[in-house]
Amino acid sequence: MALRLTISFKYGDGSVCGEVVGVNMGHVLLADQSLTRVKCEPCEVVAEYGAAVVGGRICGGRAELILIANAYQISRILRELHYRGLQPRVIGRAKYIRDPQLTEDQLKLVELAYRLGYFDDGRKISLKELAAVAGISPSAADRKLRRALRKIVEFYLSRFGRGDLGG
Repeated sequence: MALRLTISFKYGDGSVCGEVVGVNMGHVLLADQSLTRVKCEPCEVVAEYGAAVVGGRICGGRAELILIANAYQISRILRELHYRGLQPRVIGRAKYIRDPQLTEDQLKLVELAYRLGYFDDGRKISLKELAAVAGISPSAADRKLRRALRKIVEFYLSRFGRGDLGG
C-alpha cells in the first residue's frame, strides 16, 4: 500500500526559501521570488529507493518533503537520512488515495447537491428537498452524501493533510 508521508529535516542552506514545485536528478525547483534550482540530498535518497517527492517547502534551514512510498521504502529512506545526519522527523502520514472512487449514484447526488446550493453558506435547498429532487428518501440521501463526502475528504487529506488517516 502506498503512503503519503511528510518528513521534516534540517537543510543546510538557510538562505533559500520556497515551495517545492518540481524535483529532478537530486535537485528541487523552488517557487520563490523566481524559480530557483537547489541541490537536495534527501531527494537523491528518495529517488534512490524508488519513491517520489510530490511537494514540500524549504525555508530557514529546515525542509519538509511530501513523499509517496511504500512502508519498506519509507523505513529505508528514514534510516539513510538518519545515517547522513539530517535528523528526519515524520510529521504526517496517511494512506495515499489515488481516486476517491465514488459510486455513480454518489457522484450524481454530490453534483446535484452542489448545483442546487446544498453546500452554500446560506443553504439554498434542504436535505429533504434534495432527496425529493433526486427521487430518494431523505435517509438514503443523507447516507449517500455522508459516504461520498467521507471518500472525498479522505482523498483530499491523503493528498494535502498532515494527520494520520489510519494508513
